[in-house]
Amino acid sequence: MNFLAHLYLSKDLPEEIAVGNFMADAVKGQNSMSLYSEDMQAGIKLHRAIDSFTDSHQVFRQGTKRLHQNYGKFAPVIMDIYYDHILAVNWEKYADVSLQEFSRSQYKLLTRYKSHLPNRTRQWLRYMKFENLLYNYSSEEKIEKVLKLMDKRTANVSRMGSAINELRFFKDEYTQEFYLFFDEMKSYVRIVEESILV
Repeated sequence: MNFLAHLYLSKDLPEEIAVGNFMADAVKGQNSMSLYSEDMQAGIKLHRAIDSFTDSHQVFRQGTKRLHQNYGKFAPVIMDIYYDHILAVNWEKYADVSLQEFSRSQYKLLTRYKSHLPNRTRQWLRYMKFENLLYNYSSEEKIEKVLKLMDKRTANVSRMGSAINELRFFKDEYTQEFYLFFDEMKSYVRIVEESILV
C-alpha cells in the first residue's frame, strides 16, 4: 500500500499514530524508532504490519505476477501505486468524506507534525502538497508522472516509467482484485489496532 491507503487506514486513530504510519518507510531499525513518541512508534509498527500483510497476500502477489517479467523486483512497488490509484478512483465506496476534503485534512495534519518527520519524509510531503498528490492519485496522468519520477530515482533501472501501460491494460482485473484485498486489509487493520491501542 502507498501513502493514500496508509493514511486512510489510520484516519480514525490518534494523530501521532497516523503520522507514524505515514513516515514509517524513512525510519530504519529499533534505535531510530526510539526517538519518537509511543504513539508514533505504534504508527510505525502499524505501517510495517500493513506492508507485511500486503506483500504476503495472495491477491496482491497475483497482481505482481503480471509485472514481474518487465519490472522484476520493482513489481510490488508499482502495485502499491496502482492500489492507491484504484482507492482514489473508488473513494466514495470507502469513505464518507470527499477525497478532496480528506486530502486537505491530511496535509494539515502532517504539516503540524513536520518538525517530527525525517528529512526524506518532509521532502516528500512538500512534493505531495505541491502536486496535491493524495487527491490526484485518481488521475492516470498523475500516476504516470509518479511512476516516471520513481524510475528516475532508480537511474531508469526499474523501467517503472512505462508501467502505466499495464495499469491501463489490466485496469478491470486490478480493480476487482483490489476490492477483495482491501476488504480483508481493513479487517486485518482492526485486529492490529486492538493490539496497538492496548
